[in-house]
Amino acid sequence: MSEAVSGVSALRQSVLIHEEVKVVIRNCFEINLMGLNAILLAKKSGESARGFGVISSELRLLSIELQSAMQHLSQLTQELLAAATQRLQAERRLARLADASSHSEQIRQILSPAMHQAHSRLAQLVSANRFEECLDDANRACTFGLVLARSARIESAYSGNMRSVLAELSETFALKIEAILPRLAALQRITHSLN
Repeated sequence: MSEAVSGVSALRQSVLIHEEVKVVIRNCFEINLMGLNAILLAKKSGESARGFGVISSELRLLSIELQSAMQHLSQLTQELLAAATQRLQAERRLARLADASSHSEQIRQILSPAMHQAHSRLAQLVSANRFEECLDDANRACTFGLVLARSARIESAYSGNMRSVLAELSETFALKIEAILPRLAALQRITHSLN
C-alpha cells in the first residue's frame, strides 16, 4: 500500500472488502448445500445419474475451497483494518507534530525523531499482493466451477427420469457461480487501489 492511500481511505476499503467477502461466502454456502442436495438426488436417480453425483461432489469441494479463500481474504481484511487504524493514528500524530514544529526551527529539531517514527509507522501496512494472490485463487476456483456446472448440465441429460430436475439444478449451479465473478472483480478493483 502506498502512502497515497490515507488511513480513512484504507478503512473504507476494508469495509467494502468485508461486505463483498460476506456475499461470496453466502454464495459458497448455498452452492455447498445445493451440491449436497444434488448428490442425494443423483443417488435417488440411480446408476444413470452417477456422473452427475460425482460432479456435484466436485462442486461441493469447490465451494469449500472458495469459501476458504474468502475466509483468508476476510482475515487479510482484519489485518488491513488494524493497519488502517494505526495509519490513521500515525497520520494524526504526524499532523500534530508538523503543526508544533512549524513554530520554530528548534522545536522542529526536537520533534524530528518523533516525526521520523510516525513516518515509519505509515509504512507498516498489509501488502496488496497478498489480496491479489488470494483473489487469483478464487478466480481460478470459480472458472473451474463454471466448467463443472457445464459438465453437470451434460451429465443431467443421461440421468433418466430425473433429467429435467438435474438440468435445472446444474443451471442453478452455473448461475450461483456466475454471481460470484462480479464480486471477485469488485474485490480486485478495491484491492488494486491498495497498491
